[in-house]
Amino acid sequence: MKKYCGIFLLILLVLLISTGCSSSFIDNYKDDGVTSFSEDHLRVNYIDVGQGDSIFVELPNNQTMLIDAGESYMGDRVVNYIKNIGIKKIDYIVGTHPHTDHIGGLEQVINSFDVGTIYLPKVVSNTKTYEDLLNTISNKGLSVTTARNGVYVIDEDNLKIEFVAPNSDSYDNLNNYSAVVKLTYYNTSFLFMGDAETLSENEIKTNVSSDVIKVGHHGSDSSSSLEFVKKVNPSYAIIMVGEGNSYNHPYQSIIDRYQSIGSKVLRTDLDGNISCDSDGNKVNCNGDKESNSNSNKPSTSNISLVNLTSPVSKGNNATISIKGIPNTLYDIDVMYSSGESKASGLEDKTSDSEGNVSWNFKVSSNVKIGVYDVIISDGDNSVTYSLEVVN
Repeated sequence: MKKYCGIFLLILLVLLISTGCSSSFIDNYKDDGVTSFSEDHLRVNYIDVGQGDSIFVELPNNQTMLIDAGESYMGDRVVNYIKNIGIKKIDYIVGTHPHTDHIGGLEQVINSFDVGTIYLPKVVSNTKTYEDLLNTISNKGLSVTTARNGVYVIDEDNLKIEFVAPNSDSYDNLNNYSAVVKLTYYNTSFLFMGDAETLSENEIKTNVSSDVIKVGHHGSDSSSSLEFVKKVNPSYAIIMVGEGNSYNHPYQSIIDRYQSIGSKVLRTDLDGNISCDSDGNKVNCNGDKESNSNSNKPSTSNISLVNLTSPVSKGNNATISIKGIPNTLYDIDVMYSSGESKASGLEDKTSDSEGNVSWNFKVSSNVKIGVYDVIISDGDNSVTYSLEVVN
């Protein structure tokens, strides 16, 4: 009898292994023994990393994928977000293109998780952020797979992840090297545009029709041509953007363009972290902040940027000029990693009769290279701009 029980247990173990009890399935279990998503369920998490992109995908085959990780100082936020879900392994990582607001946090992510395959477009950048990323990949014994049109990450009957761009080998603008990803699960699909601009959009010949699009280039009018928007025809348009950013993203014309075809626009600056769930037939997206009717309105702040010296070299002077309410006291804070700047020239100032006010200050030679927040407030409203410090 014991002999037969042993044989039965051996057969049962073999069956469990052969039916998909893989290491990735086990690795992605929460510590409490419950998976972070239900079986046959897809979840796409658009993580609020300010003026940048980071998207974490929980696949129905119990694998995971990360697309970008924001600026380097957002690495902690991305790592903590993923760990809080209970994930221990990231099977696929995509760095869409070598701009710091997309790949800056990837170094910390790669050092914090067991990582499978890494995809990057074939383009060279001489920035320290990009060099640090390549060194991190090498030091961990990993390699890079080229992201380009026609490359599949997963190619199964009911689950496909493919790159539909870039389609060329040479561009004048780094944005157009963006690795554009299309994810299809049964009858639903998602499109992740990185910062791809209209040139890249026009080169894509694959069917881009999707339920959800991560809008290209943070809602700038350099992307989302009317022709392309109509081809995608999404139910949801997700714009990843920092509150009060210095680029005036997203452009109202782009919001209007998506709304004109019936898309619901969600924005990380107003809606916070955004999650989209798919059962293979239907998609539902929600943010974790309540913005409701405000979600598709431009910022009501009375502060607009006139001039910002960025990037600025360490030890040099920077100028920040805004237009606000006439004869109003404005406060400015430049937030370095070591704390608030105490440089002279950053005192509270009152705008002139036309609402103009500016600050001139010296960036210390001791400041670390990076991108930092510049917060300007009139007491009722505030905006945050980005100041990049370089050597």
